[in-house]
Amino acid sequence: MEHALNLALSDPDWGAACQLRSQLYGWFSTVFAREMEPAAMALCQGGGADHLLAVFKALGLGRQADAVAAVFKAWAGHPDAPLENAADFAALFLLEGRAAPIPYASHYLEEGGQLYGEPARLMRAFLESSQLRLDAQFKEPEDHIAVILAALARWSREGGRANDVAACAGEQAAYLDAALMPWVAHWQALVDGVDTLAFRFYPAVAGLLVAFLHLDRDYLRSFEAGG
Repeated sequence: MEHALNLALSDPDWGAACQLRSQLYGWFSTVFAREMEPAAMALCQGGGADHLLAVFKALGLGRQADAVAAVFKAWAGHPDAPLENAADFAALFLLEGRAAPIPYASHYLEEGGQLYGEPARLMRAFLESSQLRLDAQFKEPEDHIAVILAALARWSREGGRANDVAACAGEQAAYLDAALMPWVAHWQALVDGVDTLAFRFYPAVAGLLVAFLHLDRDYLRSFEAGG
């Protein structure tokens, strides 16, 4: 993890930073795409995510990373943790209602919380222009947060080979500002406000995500000022 992201990175480090950013965005996308499988939960309990949490700590997000680590420890003491965690996922992201923290941009940006709105249309066009297609098993709108994060993971990985680093960084920062920043803090607050969960895994990861998004946007914007 010698390539931990920081605001002092210079152009030669851009490729390494993008690989790391891609891994982090990919992990966030996986967490919010569907409930975590028991095998993945067991891996986390056994220290399989320690390297990931170490990266976040190196980025200055130790408090948020520790909150996630605390849930891994809590899982270990509950034999029914996979079922209860799956129930938490459903309670947070699969139930409808104006106060529910469902993970669709349209729900927060469209009047009346309508789904399949302009954010979904724009995301569909972005995926088509990027020659990307959703997995046929993923029956969700295109403006689902997991899709947006997966697109960032792909873009970060491919952007590491960009010749014009400042332009690539600026495009990714603009995408963050348009696709996530207008609503993700509201969504995270709603996730955090649900007090009927068996575990606080998803609130902890949502808090970590929002903190990372701000850090990453600042990093990307730093190239506008000369890196």
